[in-house]
Amino acid sequence: MVDGVKDFGNCMVSHSSILPPQEYYCLGDDVELENLHMLPIASKHQSMDICSKQTVSLFFPSDGVEVDDCLSIVHLLKAYGEAMEIGLKELAEVITLRLKEKGCPTGSTLQRLACYLIQALDKQASFLREEAIINYEIAFSAFYQTFPYGRFAHFTANSVILEAIPEDAEIVHIVDFDIGKGVQWPPIIEALAMQGQGVVVRFTSIKWEEEEGSSYDPPFQSFEETKMLLCEHARYFGLRLKVEERDLVSLDNEMKKTNKRGGGGEWLAFNCMVGLPHMEERRSVRSVIEFLKVAKDSIRLNCKGGGGTITFGDGIGWGKGLQGWTGFGYIFEGQLAQFKTLLESIDSHFSHHLREAKIAIECLFLIPYFSFLIDMQMWKDISGESRALSEVGLVPWRIRKDNLLEAKELVREGESSYYVDIEGVPQNQMVLGYMGTPLVKVSSWR
Repeated sequence: MVDGVKDFGNCMVSHSSILPPQEYYCLGDDVELENLHMLPIASKHQSMDICSKQTVSLFFPSDGVEVDDCLSIVHLLKAYGEAMEIGLKELAEVITLRLKEKGCPTGSTLQRLACYLIQALDKQASFLREEAIINYEIAFSAFYQTFPYGRFAHFTANSVILEAIPEDAEIVHIVDFDIGKGVQWPPIIEALAMQGQGVVVRFTSIKWEEEEGSSYDPPFQSFEETKMLLCEHARYFGLRLKVEERDLVSLDNEMKKTNKRGGGGEWLAFNCMVGLPHMEERRSVRSVIEFLKVAKDSIRLNCKGGGGTITFGDGIGWGKGLQGWTGFGYIFEGQLAQFKTLLESIDSHFSHHLREAKIAIECLFLIPYFSFLIDMQMWKDISGESRALSEVGLVPWRIRKDNLLEAKELVREGESSYYVDIEGVPQNQMVLGYMGTPLVKVSSWR
C-alpha cells in the first residue's frame, strides 16, 4: 500500500468521523451487472407525456423472482437508464428515491455505487463530501500517488513527448489543455534538464471561459500557484522555463502569424487530458474539439520547428467509436460497469481500518467523476461532433513497445489486477484496465 493512503488515513482518524450519525444496513455480497435474469416489460407509465404508440421497455425482475438488495439495485439502475432515454423523468425520479434507500457508503460495491450515483444526480454537496473536503489537498496527493489512473496517463503522454523531441530542438513548446495543479510536468522538466542541451521549455496553459460548474467544485489551485511551483521545480534542476496562460484564439493567431512570417522554430507538443478521475475541471466537448483542431493545424504549419506531437488522455470513453447517438440507456449501462470496476480497484488499495479514508477519497473524486460521465448532453455532443479522433483529422502515431513494458511496471501488472495493453490497428493507443475493464486510454497523434 502506498504511503499516501496511510498518511491520509491517519489524517482522517485524527478528525471526527466523517460518517453521519446514523446506522447503515449494508450487505457485503456483490452481484455481477452482466448475465442477469431480467425480463423487459412494457411500462405502465406510457401516459406520462409520450406517444401512446411508443412501446416502452424497462428492466424489472420477472414475476416470482426474489430479489435481494444488491440485485434490486442492478434492476433499478437499468430501469433508470431506460426511463431517462425515453423521457420518463417522473419515473426516473421515483427510481432514484428507491436507489437512495438502498445506497450505502460502507456497503458492497453496488451499494456504494448507488449511494454515490444518487449524490452525483442530485448535484448537491453531501454531508460526507463536506467533511472530506476539509482535507482536500492531502486527499488529492494520496489519490494521485496511490491509484494509477492519472499517473499512467501522464507517464504515457510524457514518454511519447520526450521520444518525439528532435535532438536539435532549441525550444520545446508544450500546450496543455487543462494544466490544473501541474502534476504531469515535473518528470518532463527533470528529463529535459538532465539532457544538458540547454533547451528552453515553454508551457502554455489554455485559459477557458467560465463553463457551467457544479456544487462539487473543490478549492481549485490557481494558475499563478501552479506557475510558481513549476518554475521553482525548473530552477532547482537548472532548466530555463517560461509558463504562461492564454486563450485558445490568441494562441491560434500567434501560431498562424509566426509561421506565415517564416519564423518560429519551436517544437510543439499539444497535451489534452479529459475526464481523468483526479481532474478538478470538467470541460465541454466543444472545447476539446477546438483544442484538437488548433493542435492539428499548428503542427502541420510548423515546418521550421520540426512539427510536433499530440497526446490525448481519455478517462470518459471518448474512443468508444459511437456510431451516432445510440441512446442514453446503452451509454449509461456501459458507464455503470466502469463505475463498478473503479470502485473495486479502489477497494484493492485499502485495508478495513482505513474505511473512512476510502469513503473520503470516493466522495471527493468519484461523485463529481460520476456526475460528469452520466451527463446525457455530453454524450450527445460527443456523438454529434465526432465518432473518432481520426475524424478530427489527426494522424495516429505508433507507441513503442518499450513504453508498454514501462507502463506495466508502473501499475505492477502481475502483482495486481491492473493491466496495460496497446490497442488499435496503428498501435497508437495504450489502455489501463482493471479486471478486464478499460479505465483510461492514452493515444498518440501527429
